[in-house]
Amino acid sequence: MTETTPLFYSRPGLHVEIYDLQTDEKWSTLNDTAFYFEEAQAGGGPVLELGCGTGRVTLPLLETGLEIHGLDASAAMLEIAKQKRDLLSPETAKRLHLHPGDMTRFDLDTKFALILIAFRSFQILLTPQAQRSCLTCIRRHLAPNGKVIINLFDPRYDLIVPGRQEGKEAPREFVHPVSGNRVVVETLERMNDALSQTLQERWRFTETNAAREIIRQEEEFIHLRWTFRYEMRHLVESCGFAVEAEYSDFHRSPPAYAKEMVWVLKAA
Repeated sequence: MTETTPLFYSRPGLHVEIYDLQTDEKWSTLNDTAFYFEEAQAGGGPVLELGCGTGRVTLPLLETGLEIHGLDASAAMLEIAKQKRDLLSPETAKRLHLHPGDMTRFDLDTKFALILIAFRSFQILLTPQAQRSCLTCIRRHLAPNGKVIINLFDPRYDLIVPGRQEGKEAPREFVHPVSGNRVVVETLERMNDALSQTLQERWRFTETNAAREIIRQEEEFIHLRWTFRYEMRHLVESCGFAVEAEYSDFHRSPPAYAKEMVWVLKAA
């Protein structure tokens, strides 16, 4: 892996352009958006999504009629969300507030009834210190009786074996939403660091035309930290939260190994 390979979401390009297609392929079947919608309806607003990206979760929450805020560090991803907002009616668009920012140090001068971190975005925080900084900011922005929902993956031991791993996933193919060209996404390699509990993967995105000629080819890193179940419980409790519920999916199933971790928190 090279130092010059850009991080995920850090620039405009193929990854950002097909991001919604990639996430819809899996996450539309997991019911996560409907889960967050139910929680927002029950708790009222305003609602804040940290790591909102292109607005995959943020925009559907507007159907609750609540004030919805999204924060993301990627200007490229936020630009897609803004383009989606431009297609909304003026009445709906004015309830969507998009903020550039870092989830470990933000100040929106607002208290929120629900703050969520969807799609495992909490795992881009690579140290316990960064995780605590994020949770401290969340605690400061949480309204009385407000809730926090954080989604992570429950680490599979066979996937966090230390050292370099060859990419084992089959390439995935998508049709570019604008050009109609074929886009192939490959995971080339993975490096697991057991000491820091972090992984790095190098992904390649290749766009080809009808003649299978390469139009664009880009590579990016994804860098994540895995957090074990009871480590996460200790972390949130040490930052002033109580665990209201813990699920293994978005259908409110009880905790289970190697599935999702969906934490529902309230102020202690």
